[in-house]
Amino acid sequence: MLLRQITEDDFPQLLTIEEDTQPVPWTLAAFMRCWEAGYPGWVLEHDKRILGFALISVGAGECHILNICITPDFQHQGLGRNLMIYCMQWAMQKGAQVVYLEVRRSNANAIRLYRNMNFKLIGERKNYYPMAKGAEDALIFAREIGIEDLVSGKFDPPWIED
Repeated sequence: MLLRQITEDDFPQLLTIEEDTQPVPWTLAAFMRCWEAGYPGWVLEHDKRILGFALISVGAGECHILNICITPDFQHQGLGRNLMIYCMQWAMQKGAQVVYLEVRRSNANAIRLYRNMNFKLIGERKNYYPMAKGAEDALIFAREIGIEDLVSGKFDPPWIED
């Protein structure tokens, strides 16, 4: 398993993962906007196949998880958790003290992961996510991060290779 930075060449595989996992997937234009803005992002790769990815923004002591996704046949194996851990480590090294994310109200698996990682529900955005018909609410979660997380060994995924 390899963790590496996203490149433009990865976009076709990222779009496929989005289409396989999201009711209304990100478009190429959405990925391009993140790329052009310089947002950091990583892919999990095995045998040249991208299994998952994450895109974040960091600034003013905050990290925002913009998108994190694992291909369906590799979900529920800890990859999303480890990718989240890496993003939080990286963001903390860049000065972030808190991590924010939004998640579809209906995404029970992601919500369970975030709660298990000590994220707290802090609000919601009504009709935030577009759907084929209508829109779905987003739940907003946050979690503080600090040096004690690194020292405790909580953030030490053994499979990451930069």
